Amino acid sequence: MNDNANIVETNSAAADAVLAVWLEMWNKDCEIARQICSEDFRIHFLVSESDGSNPGDDVLGAESFARFLKGWRERHPEVVFTEIARAVDGAHGRMLWNMQLGEVAAGGIDVFDFTDDGLIREVWSVNGTRAHLT
Repeated sequence: MNDNANIVETNSAAADAVLAVWLEMWNKDCEIARQICSEDFRIHFLVSESDGSNPGDDVLGAESFARFLKGWRERHPEVVFTEIARAVDGAHGRMLWNMQLGEVAAGGIDVFDFTDDGLIREVWSVNGTRAHLT
């Protein structure tokens, strides 16, 4: 059997508490990023902005992410995210979410890597063209 030396032991309760406020941060309080993201935080969006840019690629760290979120909320004030499901499995987590903008709804999934103390180190975010069924 091979031993994986790259396994990170994560505080699962802390990681779940972080995910519990992830969408609150997106919906209304970008300051939460400073509390739940690591100093080396990265985010990867697999969808570009309407102008083709990818400003999320420039995010590095909790401070940078809080500034990014503030600008995003200013450009998209009516968007509301709703959690469908979340799970933490060791150093990794996932969240299914729906996004609503007026009559338009779409679903997505975020996949997380956590630090040993449960902060978010990295997240990959993908959305689709229809909402998750609830």
